[in-house]
Amino acid sequence: MNVTPGFFTPASVVSPSGLAPPVAMISMLIFCMVLGVAITGEEEPKRVLVWETKELFRRPKVHATGERPAAGMRSFFYEGAGYKGNPTRVFAYYAAPKGPKPAGGWPAVVCAHGGGGTAFPDWVRHWNRQGYAAIAMDLEGHLPGGRHFGVEGNFPSNVKHENGGPSRIGWFGDIALPDKEQWFYHAVADVIRANSLLRSSPQINPGKIGLTGISWGGTIVSTAAGVDPRFAFVIPVYGGGFIHRHEMTPDQYRDYLAKWDPSVHLPHAKMPMLWVNGVNEPVFPLDGFSRSSARAGGASSLCLRPFLPHGHGFGWEEVWEIGGFANGIVRGGEPIPRVAPPRVDRQDGLIHASFTGELRSATLGFTTARSWKNQPLSRIPCRIEQDEIISTKPLPKEATAFMINARGGGVWNDGCIDSVLIHLK
Repeated sequence: MNVTPGFFTPASVVSPSGLAPPVAMISMLIFCMVLGVAITGEEEPKRVLVWETKELFRRPKVHATGERPAAGMRSFFYEGAGYKGNPTRVFAYYAAPKGPKPAGGWPAVVCAHGGGGTAFPDWVRHWNRQGYAAIAMDLEGHLPGGRHFGVEGNFPSNVKHENGGPSRIGWFGDIALPDKEQWFYHAVADVIRANSLLRSSPQINPGKIGLTGISWGGTIVSTAAGVDPRFAFVIPVYGGGFIHRHEMTPDQYRDYLAKWDPSVHLPHAKMPMLWVNGVNEPVFPLDGFSRSSARAGGASSLCLRPFLPHGHGFGWEEVWEIGGFANGIVRGGEPIPRVAPPRVDRQDGLIHASFTGELRSATLGFTTARSWKNQPLSRIPCRIEQDEIISTKPLPKEATAFMINARGGGVWNDGCIDSVLIHLK
């Protein structure tokens, strides 16, 4: 029997019996889920590192520009990766908070946009208000356009500049091209170069630079986290690894898994990571997202909103836990509480999960569905006893997946604190 924790498929079934699934079976499934292992007899792809990190870790050249000014921002191009024998440049906005810099320099954040996005001035301002310098760049060789999130001038969107790199083509629609002509290669490289640029500034504390990305930007930063160990923290929003939607040949898909998918790079990501998503997420469903968090080599925390619309703006304005997490890493703030993978107690058959930090409430969320997209969770109340969460009754035999959804206490009051998703069928 094949058991694949991850995307639901009719072939990967474990049949529970009685009122709750067998304890030993669930324990094995949880162990495999946490490790991100698929028990299919197939070997995991061996990682192929395409990026030359020695080059990416150098300070890129900066080129001044009068293009697309924004109030309070410094706009410029910085050096990107070569493309078809030509150099590229990346458009970016940068700003630091007002006032004197703190001892050691400002903490900072690199902001990677998603599909249809660009360098957004308001994203930089959002971090500035919280005491961080920030840089937001366009990752598709465009100049900022439109009127969203602080972009000024009402210029048309998706306008390439003369030194731009490649743009995204669907779900890795350029996979047949040489590695260094593919969009994802350039996007990850551009994010890492932004880190190198910030680290070279006397305004910035090089030990306190984080990275966040939204949607496709979340996928980009999930891979970058395993390529660039210099980031102090990484926060993917919506996007992650284990991307199954594609139009690739089997050989192309194997190549993609070895080179681009975050799942092969995340074990090398040792920094703290916060994974932000909505339980209702339609584009990057929760099962693959949770598997991504479990795959990371460092401490992963999950923040899953019961309902979080998918889009720029929502992914930074609506989730205050993002700033709180960053503060806990680089500004001496209270660390985010964490919930360990839940388990079935051999004595009482209930779901148990240990945790750190302060929580005020928790529920056991589960589904009986075999496909995940837009699936709501049913709820079983939990009680909190010292450092353990305990469900008030066992899972029903029809359950196919479950997780703990908790709410923080203290300075994390009402923050969304969640465990990984555990699959049963």
